Amino acid sequence: MTRTYFKIAPLAMCLSATSALAQSDTDRLEQLEQQVSSLQQQLTTSAADRVQFNGFLSTGYATASNDAGLAGITDESESNDLSLMALQGNFSVTDDTQAVMQFISRGANDWETKLEWAYLSHQLTNELQVRAGKMRLPLFTYSDYLDVAYAQPWARPPQVLYGLPTSNFVGVDAIYTHNLGGSSVTTQVFAGESDNSTEVELEFRNAIGLNIEWTDYVWYVRGIAAHNPDTTVAGLADDVTTKFFGLGFGYDDGVWQINSEIARLEIDGPAPDTDAAYLSVGRRFGAFTPYSVVGWTESTDDEERSGTALPALNTRRDEYSLGVRWDIHAGVALKLDWTHARGFERGPGGLNAPTILANGIDSTNVYTFKIDSAF
Repeated sequence: MTRTYFKIAPLAMCLSATSALAQSDTDRLEQLEQQVSSLQQQLTTSAADRVQFNGFLSTGYATASNDAGLAGITDESESNDLSLMALQGNFSVTDDTQAVMQFISRGANDWETKLEWAYLSHQLTNELQVRAGKMRLPLFTYSDYLDVAYAQPWARPPQVLYGLPTSNFVGVDAIYTHNLGGSSVTTQVFAGESDNSTEVELEFRNAIGLNIEWTDYVWYVRGIAAHNPDTTVAGLADDVTTKFFGLGFGYDDGVWQINSEIARLEIDGPAPDTDAAYLSVGRRFGAFTPYSVVGWTESTDDEERSGTALPALNTRRDEYSLGVRWDIHAGVALKLDWTHARGFERGPGGLNAPTILANGIDSTNVYTFKIDSAF
C-alpha cells in the first residue's frame, strides 16, 4: 500500500500543478482583457472630450399693421419667418487648435440647411488667438450672437443697426486679450471678403478692420473701424469704397441691463450714407426682464440723389420697442415685443419702398411672440 501511494502521489502533484497553471493563465487572460477594455474606454473618452456639440433654436409668430416690411414682417407673416434651428460643433484638433462648424436651417428658407460658420482657430499664446475661414463679421456688439436669439435681451435686435444685409465674411483675424487686473482689453484685427454662398445686396472684397473692446465685466466700451475699397451694391454701384465706424457701450450688474450703439456707414456713389443708433434699457425682476428700446436711422447724403430717380433710397426712421423676456427655465426664454416705427415721410429706404410710397404709409407696428432656446 505504501508503494502504491508513492507512485500515485507524483501524478496527483502533476495534475494539481497543471490545474494551477491553467488557472493562472485564465487569470492573466482576464487581466489582459480588462486592461484592453480599460484602454479602449480611455481612448473613447479622450475622443469624446475633444468633440463638443451645442445648438439653439427659435420659433414664434410676428405680424404687422401693414406691409411696410420692418424686419421683413408684413400683415401676412407666419411662424416660419421667425423659426430656425442650428447645431454647432467644436472639434479639438490639438490642445491649442480647434475646428468650428455651425449649420443653420431657417424656416424662411424652407428649412434648407446651410453652413454658417467654418473656421480653424489656434491659440498661439494665452493672450493671442488667430482664426481663418468663414466667420461672423464683427460690426456690432451682438454680431457673434446674431442668430442666437436666446443670448439677446430682445425678441429681435434693433433693426436700425442690425438690418445690414451681410453678416458673414471669409478671411482671417487675430484676437489679442490683455488682462488689466479687474478688467481686460480685447483687440481684433480682421481681413477678408463677404460670404458669396448666399444672395446679398452688399458684397465686399479686400476689407480690413479693427475692433477694440474694454470691459470690467460690468461695463464695456467698444469701437470699430472698417475699410473696403472694393464694394458692390446690387444695382447701384460696383467697385466703390465703403467705410464703417461704430461705437458701443453697455452695463449689466445682474439687475439693470443697458446697451447702446451708434454707427456710420459711408458708401461712394448713389447708395446712401447712413447714421444709426439705439439705446436699450432692461430691468430684471427674477425670471422677468421688461425692456424698452429707442432707435433711429437716417441717410446723410439725400442731396446727392435729389433730381434723380433714386429718392426712394433716402432713409429716415424712428423705432420704439417695448417688450418683456421671461426665462421659463435655464435654456428657454419666452419673449413678447411691440415695435413701432415711423418717420417715413423723408424716405422709406431700407423698407418696402414701393408699398410705402404707393399707399402713403408713414408708420408701422410689429407684434412678436417668440420662444428662444439654447442647448
